[in-house]
Amino acid sequence: MKIAHLSCVAPPDIGGIGSVALREVAGLRARGVEATLFAPEPRRVKSEERRVKSDPLFVQRVPAAWRIGNSSWLKGIRSILRGFDLVHFHWPYFGTVDRLLFSPRNLPPIVLTFHMDAKAQGLEAVPIALERVLLQPLLLSRAEKIIVSSFDYAASSSVRGMLRRDPSKFVELPFGVDTDLFSPGPASRARFSLPEDAPIVLFVGGLDRAHAFKGIGNLLQAVAQLDAKTRLLIAGEGDLRPEYEEQTRKLGINRRTHFLGRLDDASLVAAFRSADVFAFPSTNAAEAFGLVALEAQACGVPVVASDLPGLRTVVRQNETGLLVKPGSVEELASALYRVLSDGAFRSRLADKTVAHAQAFSWDAHLDGLQKVYRELA
Repeated sequence: MKIAHLSCVAPPDIGGIGSVALREVAGLRARGVEATLFAPEPRRVKSEERRVKSDPLFVQRVPAAWRIGNSSWLKGIRSILRGFDLVHFHWPYFGTVDRLLFSPRNLPPIVLTFHMDAKAQGLEAVPIALERVLLQPLLLSRAEKIIVSSFDYAASSSVRGMLRRDPSKFVELPFGVDTDLFSPGPASRARFSLPEDAPIVLFVGGLDRAHAFKGIGNLLQAVAQLDAKTRLLIAGEGDLRPEYEEQTRKLGINRRTHFLGRLDDASLVAAFRSADVFAFPSTNAAEAFGLVALEAQACGVPVVASDLPGLRTVVRQNETGLLVKPGSVEELASALYRVLSDGAFRSRLADKTVAHAQAFSWDAHLDGLQKVYRELA
């Protein structure tokens, strides 16, 4: 069975959608499944880096006729997909999916992973709203199966109507965490030039406009209320970084905020192991699961996260972390202070994080994915 995955991004471009798609295709191929990931060319890699960091053979980059943000129109994609037995869309992906759905030629059977509701502000919200009203219902009806990371999130999202009408079409498959890579270990604070006795808050995520919902501005305000010894590590890159750096200067925390840029796997694990708490202050339902919060917990780090559908699946209140009101700087600062200042409480949370994260395995996820494919074969 030949399976084509279609994603709006793939690493090294920032985005959980692309990371999940890549991990799924790699895992399927390791199990002998002929799967290929199709995605646009990466945006943020310099040409000299691109030559060194080549894609795996199962990732096929397709030139785009146009591209705006994460939306694109891939050239010749209809002809490419004609040779596959099944197409797996990772949604949202505006542009290419629209074109395929209105294609006069029949597509192979469709599996859809609904990752999240796309969010935007101002004029950028208009086309997203139109897509949701005009295109998404057609896509949901055309899909043979719809995969969601949690029913909790799906029940509060734009697919809730379809979930109520046709629940048998939906499959809950939580994303997995690589516990071989993300695991507890000694802190590596010297690697990041950090004092051994400083309380450390860590954030990992995109700093681009598409990920503005991550709530970094709120996190900076919250850290400004904490003890002056507290250090904030921000791992990630994007076009909003200069704005966040300017905000740290205005708040007077620029000397204790460390922008680390995009980290490789080894450095990311080192950052997790060096942290006392992981902050996940997303502001709205564009945050549907939060795989990075599981990675933090797999390294033994408690999490302070926004109380949003989907995230409640990943973070257990008062067991592996604390959930706070989305957008509330005061609650975020209070929760961070509690975890950082109460060593016994922090240790109690940390004791449960690893076991919780280990319950989310990629093997279980891939088992469920293959079951879906077999049912459609």
